[in-house]
Amino acid sequence: MRISCFPANEAQLRKIVGLLKEAGLFNQYDEQAHGESILLSVLTRTVDEREQVKAIFRKAGVADFSYGDENVA
Repeated sequence: MRISCFPANEAQLRKIVGLLKEAGLFNQYDEQAHGESILLSVLTRTVDEREQVKAIFRKAGVADFSYGDENVA
């Protein structure tokens, strides 16, 4: 499952990336430009990783994030 958010600013984006690195999830994220915003997506393989990413987003102040299933056709 992929969990995604639009960080409010560069500082929030860097905080999330730092927390992902600390959690050992650094190689599982990517950034994509959408107009003036950046979409940050993290690929999770387990329920534990999903909960970690949700906690990281909340700790960084992200209130609105979405989930997407990689296997949806």
